[in-house]
Amino acid sequence: MNKHTWRAWLPWASLILAMVSLAVAAGAYVITRAWDTPVRVALAVAIIAFAVYLSLESDRIRAWLRGRQARYGSNTLLMTLAVIGILGSINYLASLYPKRWDLTEDKANTLAPEVQELLANLPEDVTAYAFYSAQADTTYAKELLDKFALASNGKFAYKFIDPLLQPGMAQKYGVTRDGTIVLVMGDRSELVTFASESELANALVRLLHPENQVVYFIIGHGEADLEAFGDQGLSMFKDELESKNYTVKTLTLATEKAIPDDAKVLVVAGPMQPFQEHELQLLKEYLENGGSVVFFFNTSIEGAQEPDANLAAYLEDTWGIIVDNDVVIDPTSPQQPFLVMAAIYEPHPITQKLTNLVTIFPIARSVRLANPDDPLRLGTEIIKTAPQAWGETDLTAFQATEGQEGTIANLEPNPETDIMGPVPLAVALEDTQSGARIVVVGDADFVRNGAYPAYGNGLLAVNAVEWAANLGDLIKLTPRETVQRQLKPPNSYLLNTIFLTSVCLLPGAVLLLGAFVIIRRRLRT
Repeated sequence: MNKHTWRAWLPWASLILAMVSLAVAAGAYVITRAWDTPVRVALAVAIIAFAVYLSLESDRIRAWLRGRQARYGSNTLLMTLAVIGILGSINYLASLYPKRWDLTEDKANTLAPEVQELLANLPEDVTAYAFYSAQADTTYAKELLDKFALASNGKFAYKFIDPLLQPGMAQKYGVTRDGTIVLVMGDRSELVTFASESELANALVRLLHPENQVVYFIIGHGEADLEAFGDQGLSMFKDELESKNYTVKTLTLATEKAIPDDAKVLVVAGPMQPFQEHELQLLKEYLENGGSVVFFFNTSIEGAQEPDANLAAYLEDTWGIIVDNDVVIDPTSPQQPFLVMAAIYEPHPITQKLTNLVTIFPIARSVRLANPDDPLRLGTEIIKTAPQAWGETDLTAFQATEGQEGTIANLEPNPETDIMGPVPLAVALEDTQSGARIVVVGDADFVRNGAYPAYGNGLLAVNAVEWAANLGDLIKLTPRETVQRQLKPPNSYLLNTIFLTSVCLLPGAVLLLGAFVIIRRRLRT
């Protein structure tokens, strides 16, 4: 290739390189929305290549600029630049003073008036850290946080963080599951595990009005160690409660004369020894005065006397909650029949956040209501197994199959003595007179560290404590009126009319008009 060939080829190669690099830079920026190294390098290559083209074709460009076409083209270019400048100015002003209009009939895209007022009167800046991994869907959370930020007059900001890439931030705020949002104001923080308008609003109210909520874990009966980090400990449960601003303490009933006045909730997590009469009396007085207790019961598979039998008897006799002395068998479990999976969540505040989550119970017993329709005690069997499961009451038969891992060949349900499925695994009850709240779950292993992080186990445990604490909705949102819209399909007459007009009449009219013009021109010639 001689010198003249290079001289003719190089300008066009530079121009093509500049255009390709510019397209790459624009495409990379549109995809990543970041002014990162690839975008900068591609843009730099485009500028250098275009400069080379201008230097090599300076004479031709100068001659073109002096021509008539350039003069007319310059006018067009100036008008185009003016339009782009006007549109850019409008876009810049719109970004400085954002304004949205909700054109939906039921204002589905507008925050409740109470939330707008709360955000408008924030005393100091609030930052929301949304911990979402790359695989999580952030669409709804981002739209919701955008609404909060726009209504806050600049006092509410948010940032998405990948907990896998920044584990230090997740550990700092006690985040243990994907999709958690942490609201931070000053030195205080609140965790939101379910992104919704009401959850974020209530977390803001708790930030503005912090109260000391104390949760006591009853000890002295062989319960799991609250501080232990092993599989049998409760440290994960404790840490998550503390991350939600609860103060967690232990309480030995045998040495107390009364339940402390600051006790918001008592937790009885799998006692291995029976309660004494004095201890049962303290629990009875506490509940009669409107207290709240969460019970997690152990299951004995040896057929021996249950260590918590007197506690179970108290719940049945006084509150109508039956804690059966059985073992739940779940033949639908993919691992082993003694590992029970929740199949049914009844509507309740404890389970409303568990809709798309599985909860598993390593070894469970059934928990039922003696009178589900009691108007004075509003009880709900909140979690149930699949219909194929049953509660095996013959523990000697169960012991005979203990060595047969993963099979229930020697066990068959007996409709006369066993609890047939769907088997209830947990009960939540509220006394309408005293205000007492009781949650009973037929398994204590699911809150231990070994099973706590699995699926929705941790969320179920925390939800049970929060419902028992009876904090309720700290802010009542104005309910939206649901608008029913029906799309009626057109009848056959209308469909035929649309087809005839769009497929036949309009194209036919164009063809006829074209034929008329052609014939008229030929007649003139």
